Formats: sequence, structure tokens, C-alpha cells
Amino acid sequence: MTGARPLRVLLVANDGFSAGHVTRAIAIARGLARAATRRGMALGAVLATTSEAHALLAPEPLAIVTLPAPAAARRAGLSDAERRRLVRAALDGVVDGFAPDLIVVDTFPSGPHGELAGIAGLGGLGGLGGPAGLAPRAKRALVRRSVPELRDDALLAGLGDYDLAVLAGDPAPQDAVLPIPTLHVPPITLAEARDGLDREAARASLALPGGRAILVAAGGGGDPDAAARALAIAEAIVRVAPEVTPVLALGPLAPDRAAAPGANIRIVRIAPLAPVLAAFDGAFAPAGYNTAHELAKARVPAALFAQPRPFDDQAGRAARFAGAGFACTLASATDEAIARALAWMQTARVPELEAGGADRAAEGLIDLVTGLATGGRRR
Repeated sequence: MTGARPLRVLLVANDGFSAGHVTRAIAIARGLARAATRRGMALGAVLATTSEAHALLAPEPLAIVTLPAPAAARRAGLSDAERRRLVRAALDGVVDGFAPDLIVVDTFPSGPHGELAGIAGLGGLGGLGGPAGLAPRAKRALVRRSVPELRDDALLAGLGDYDLAVLAGDPAPQDAVLPIPTLHVPPITLAEARDGLDREAARASLALPGGRAILVAAGGGGDPDAAARALAIAEAIVRVAPEVTPVLALGPLAPDRAAAPGANIRIVRIAPLAPVLAAFDGAFAPAGYNTAHELAKARVPAALFAQPRPFDDQAGRAARFAGAGFACTLASATDEAIARALAWMQTARVPELEAGGADRAAEGLIDLVTGLATGGRRR
């Protein structure tokens, strides 16, 4: 297809105080770039997002359109209705000016607050390889990790307007029945290519001392409760295992003074963490999608704790990971619980987690646009 019109993809991801949705969108964009190269296709990609995780976004080969998140709009004195109208108008302009062949939305078909409700009727201006002057509707795909039972309007509204749902393993294939064609793929993370640093290089990059190093992840960084819990865990490690080096990892949304660790706690601000995970002998982390799967892919024994999220059953994910041997669950941050988890990490043997989710998703998405997709329930 050399010389043909580039495949134009618009990715949409809403994030507030975490970075899970935009991380998955970036992983899909990377997978699309690899798939386009394999097929000899040109690719143009735009990411429209409410995320303020600039450390994640800056290095990516994406044109970024920043949309106002609810918290940012409130700071600016906008009502939620005004923010939603602004988001719709911005996306209308992006679609009109960019003319995507494919629109890929993460988790919420019409946005968590209905912000994307108008996007369903917007189409491309010519389509991939289509005759000039025609305006076929852009293909629409939803990418979704496991969600609670499908009863909430935010998870259902607009779903029937989509052509395909890409259901990412979490960690096993999702048991979901949707009214549109589905494509089941392995877990989707940024760590698809397995090109992270080896243990020695990762430890050197973090300037870690010899001995056992344990990662304590605080998630995306926008949740102060998560940062406080991570700091409490790191402090407990110092008390129960003073020979261990706890490394407190603050997410890309964490404020500059998110934590005040003691002298024996290292603090790092790296986004994404996947390239340096080989440095660690174990990890304590929230059971968010990306962190949990990245740790499992790196075969780092992890103690996962659940955070309350309206559209993410983290307790269920932690239990699934424990049942599959990828992690243990952490119900509390008491010294006794931390000591038990540290002891488990010393003998745990994390099994292999299936990789390739972003690449499999990308191939299915390109097939959807080029007409090669057959539809139906596929794995």
C-alpha cells in the first residue's frame, strides 16, 4: 500500500487522577504503528485525552489534543455541562479536520459523563483508499479491560454505535457478552515488546544499592489516598525488614510534594515503570490494570491491594491474579501483613503471562478498517 492515503486513527481516552485509560491508548497506538509497518502502510495518529500525565505523553509519536477533565474544568470555573459542550465541540473539530478512518475509544462508549455522545455520528472524509468525494462513516472500536457488571449507563450508552469491541485479558479472557462483534486479545500494556532493561542495567539506572529492593507503587499519582497508603507500606518495610531497600514510585500525576519519605526509602518518578521492573525482587502495588499486568509480565512477585474505583473492581482483579499465581493479595498495611507478603515474595515463582495484546488488537483494528475483519466473537 505504499503511496496510498495514510490510515488515520483517532484515539480517545478519558483519565482523571489515574493514567490507566491513556496508557492503554498509547499501547494501542504503538501496536498500530508496528502493524502498519509490517503491512507497508502509512499511519497518522491523534490522541484526544483528558489526561494530564505529560510524562507519559511527551515521548509518543502522537499528535495530542488535550481535553479538559472535570477537575481541570472546575478549577477554571466551568460547569460540567459547559465542559461537556466544550469537549464535544473540540472532538467535532478534530474529526472534521483530521478525517479519521478509525476512532478508538477506551472503556466508555460515550465518555464517563456523556462527553462523547456526539462523536457517534461523525465520519471520515474519504476513507482509507476510498473514492474521492465519498464520506463513509469512520469505523468505531471500543477497547475495554474488565469492568463491573454492565448496568451503568456510562458503560452502555452508545455501545450499539460501535463496530467492534476489543476485550483485553484481565488477566484471563473476559467473560463478557456484548451486542456488537468482539475481539478477545491478551492483556494490553506498554510492555508488549519486552524490551526493558535487564536486572543489572535497571538497578544501575535507579542507583540501587546491593541487596533486596522492593518496589512500592502509588498508581497514577493523582489520588492522595493511594500515595499515603504507598508511603505507609514503604515505612512498614523499613520497620519489619531493615535490610531491604523500599523504592517508592510516584506516578506521573503526583504533585512534587506527594510524599515525604524517611531516609531509608528511595523515591523515583519514572513513567512508565515497565522498562526498569527487572530491578526489583518484589512489589507492593494497587491492583490497577496496567501496573498489575506489567508486574506479571516482568515476573515480579507482587502484593496487590485494591483501591475503590467506580468502574474498576480492583478487589476482583487482585483475587484473579492471586488465583492464577501472578500475585498475592494485601488486605491491610499492618506490619504483620507486610512481613507475610515479603516472605511470600522470596519464594514465589510467577508464571508466564501471555503477551502480545496490543499487537493482536492493532491487527484486528486495521482489519476492521480495510474490510478483512469477519466480525463475530473472536479470540
